[in-house]
Amino acid sequence: MKRIVSILLVVVMTFSLAACGSNADAPKETEGGSAAAEKETAETETETEKPDDPMANQVAIILQEGGLGDQGYNDGAKIGFDQMVEKYGIDGVLVEATAASEADTFIRQLAEEGYPLIICLDWVIIDYVRTASADYPDTTFVVLGKGLPGPGTQENLIEPFTALHEWAFMASAAMIEVSKDENVMFDWQLNNPGVTIASISPGESVNAPRSRAAEQQIRQWYKDNEGLDVTCYNDYTGSYTDSALNQQIAENLVTNMGVEAFWPMVGTGALATFSTAKNLGAYSLGCDTDQDAVEPGVVATSVLHNTTMMVINMIEEWQAGTLNGTNEYYWGVESGVVGVTDMSTVKGVEGCDQEAWARIRGALDDWEERIISGEFIVYNYFLEQEYNENAGDFDTWQAAHPGVDYTEWVKAGRPE
Repeated sequence: MKRIVSILLVVVMTFSLAACGSNADAPKETEGGSAAAEKETAETETETEKPDDPMANQVAIILQEGGLGDQGYNDGAKIGFDQMVEKYGIDGVLVEATAASEADTFIRQLAEEGYPLIICLDWVIIDYVRTASADYPDTTFVVLGKGLPGPGTQENLIEPFTALHEWAFMASAAMIEVSKDENVMFDWQLNNPGVTIASISPGESVNAPRSRAAEQQIRQWYKDNEGLDVTCYNDYTGSYTDSALNQQIAENLVTNMGVEAFWPMVGTGALATFSTAKNLGAYSLGCDTDQDAVEPGVVATSVLHNTTMMVINMIEEWQAGTLNGTNEYYWGVESGVVGVTDMSTVKGVEGCDQEAWARIRGALDDWEERIISGEFIVYNYFLEQEYNENAGDFDTWQAAHPGVDYTEWVKAGRPE
């Protein structure tokens, strides 16, 4: 049986939040899964159809800021949830908090309502989740985006590690390869001398050093191994949803900074930059889900942070009774949760130079194989700070270890 969140929950949450602030500050609530199509309510069930505990098979998912419609991180989570609704007949709600500061009240309301599984897509609210998980030991909390690998210590708090350093590394590799002078796939694309790439993000978040360190590492690799100087810019929008500002930033990067490929990590705001790239002859990368077909050819590849797989994995284990915070969950390139698409969409676009496409795709295949095999270890900013708080980003580490290969250094046990 599938149904949307009950009228009672809507009323309780609405009045509770009204007591905490104005209506403008209230979180937006989104109906869960394909259950919305049926709109069954508890009143339509017969007594024999009701489970002993009506909340036993309920899941609440707290979306990242920006909500549904991003064709990326949040929408990917909904796809995974919809599949679990169909497979197991679970029910639940997807909710967008308009600000991280609302999270504590919001999480506690869901726990009070009796939701046994609460999945939070944004790690910036981890402090609230940790506190609530201690206060509600009968509720299982999952929060995505953990900075360090390894198992947790609390059974009802699951923090899977997603290797976002590998994610950012593969994004930079893709931008570099599509911008190489010898890898021109289309007549319409810019072909400025050298390689100039950029990323667009909402702001200087806790994850920014991890991405920057990966960018620095791959730029150094290309300089050392191919004699290629890569210029990389990082720009910020302050918003996941401001389409006009994102377009303006993208236009400035391409027109004034000579950027040939950029990676927008800004939710729904990223979608507007695809048309900007198309108009200016640049490439954009999709983000989180496969967005290659949104603007075929212009979106050279998408950098996957696959929330569909994440949500499915967590709910599958929850249904099996094996979801436990003391287990280790590691999602890297090998898992398929992070990485890049196979570029089959761009390959099929009319006018695509197949030889150039093969060189690009081959180079990305090589990078994935190096990472999976352990031949190449991507610099993990947060992990290195655990060993040495002064380790800094990759450039800082390299300055302290001149002439040392990072992969071999890690394999040797991080010697002084």
